[in-house]
Amino acid sequence: MVVVDVIPSEITGWADIVLPESVYLERFDDLNVEWFRDPFVALRQPVIDSPNEQKPNWWIAKKLAEKLKLNHFFPWNDIEEYYRYRLNAAGIDYNELKKKGIIRGARQPNYFDEGVPAQFSTPSGKIEFYSLQLKEAGFDPVPKYNRPLSGPPGYFRLLYGRAPVHSFSRTHSNRILMDMMEENEVWVNGNVAERYSLQNGQYVRLKNQDGIVSNRIRVKVTERIRPDCVYMVHGFGHNAKMLKHAFGKGASDAQLITRYQTDPLMGGTAMNVNFVTFEMEVI
Repeated sequence: MVVVDVIPSEITGWADIVLPESVYLERFDDLNVEWFRDPFVALRQPVIDSPNEQKPNWWIAKKLAEKLKLNHFFPWNDIEEYYRYRLNAAGIDYNELKKKGIIRGARQPNYFDEGVPAQFSTPSGKIEFYSLQLKEAGFDPVPKYNRPLSGPPGYFRLLYGRAPVHSFSRTHSNRILMDMMEENEVWVNGNVAERYSLQNGQYVRLKNQDGIVSNRIRVKVTERIRPDCVYMVHGFGHNAKMLKHAFGKGASDAQLITRYQTDPLMGGTAMNVNFVTFEMEVI
């Protein structure tokens, strides 16, 4: 098992080979091309050199391809030569992009060109609220609302999200960001906290419907959460000991997500179908 990562995360502990990657400040990334109303091409480029033996992802991929005799898929010497080839084909000056960081294109219409009749990729060529294609495939031609399943008595729906301080679970080795937010909290409605004798700031553990128990996590008593739900910021609860500043800080929502539901049409997965209850932390 080969793992490419910028930090010694949990998955690197399972790896046979670790290929250490440069972080975003130390590497070029692929061109960011966006076709918005205001389209643009943007370039992320390094501001410092990698301190040790880390390598950018393009270098890792190219060297592996050379070892596997697949280097014909990488017919360039370095990433900047690759950029020049792509940008020249689009009529964009790489040196200008490198200097400015971003080059904007001409503003595009919101949906359709002015004066052109609207067309939709449906059999009728119109917006369809009743879909014969879905009906023929055995699905509801008009989507039906299905009420979410309820959890066991005494359990609360587990909600999770992000904080403006951290990026998923990737930034918890950053000491400056950890000084701002070093652990997550579980948001509990005030009435629920009173019923369970929970105090703001006390530690509890969360146990889900399948018996999985989390690391300890602080309680945040708040009126900004429904009484049938609890909420926690994603990304905490690391158990990789090499993450010295993140190890054991807060609890992991991912650990508690043992069930999911899959949308039969588009394949999306719903993970807010897990429920947790409180286990008091013995001091």
